[in-house]
Amino acid sequence: MDTDSKVMDFMQSFLDGPEPEIDKEYIEVEKKYMDLFKHSVPREMLPDSVSSDEIKNAMKKCIENQKDNLMEILNVEISDKFVY
Repeated sequence: MDTDSKVMDFMQSFLDGPEPEIDKEYIEVEKKYMDLFKHSVPREMLPDSVSSDEIKNAMKKCIENQKDNLMEILNVEISDKFVY
């Protein structure tokens, strides 16, 4: 089997696999968060160790309290000295 065939087989395995599940509740909560605070969740500023469920729950708290303290709730500190 040549390299092109291997690559095509590999790519086809993604197409044949199941679609990833979409957390519709996350999307709804994020929309409410964005509508209220006029910005999206800065996912690129969060460590990979912070799960989507943790972010969703933190957004819910921010919405309930009407206070944009997402980073505080997630215990994430932004530093000028480090990327994370």
